[in-house]
Amino acid sequence: MSLAHGLHKQLMLLGLLLRGPLHGYELHRIARAHGELYSDLGKANVYYLLDRLARDDYVSVRAEPGARGARGERLVYALTQRGHGHFQELLRATLRSFEPAHTGVDVAVVFLQRLPVEEAIALLEERREVVAERRALAASELGEVASVGLAASLAADHLLSLIDAELA
Repeated sequence: MSLAHGLHKQLMLLGLLLRGPLHGYELHRIARAHGELYSDLGKANVYYLLDRLARDDYVSVRAEPGARGARGERLVYALTQRGHGHFQELLRATLRSFEPAHTGVDVAVVFLQRLPVEEAIALLEERREVVAERRALAASELGEVASVGLAASLAADHLLSLIDAELA
């Protein structure tokens, strides 16, 4: 099973719902609180994926009255039996597979020769500085996440190792 098309994001949302029912804003808040670990899960993406998961009967949805805003209600999502099964499938598939992360720099390096040498070197140095700054931020944020437990620590170490490989 390929994990392209954001299946890792589905895994993340389903995993968070293992705790119990949550509304979309809570899921987004949890993702933001974990910073770099869940960085590719934006607010719009959370709601889009929740809608897809509900259509596929992986989560159930109920309206809860009393929320501020135009609708006056918020949607609460809960894992279904089918969602539990899908979570287990995605978890196993993710752990047994490998898919290289492509950031686009691979393609840019192929065409690097199209730039003047001085500019290419300057851009690569600038990129290295940006990656180093991002690594410092990630290390700071992930240090807090890693204190939660062994699994979070492994995830943080893995992400930092990927950034270190980019720096190398």
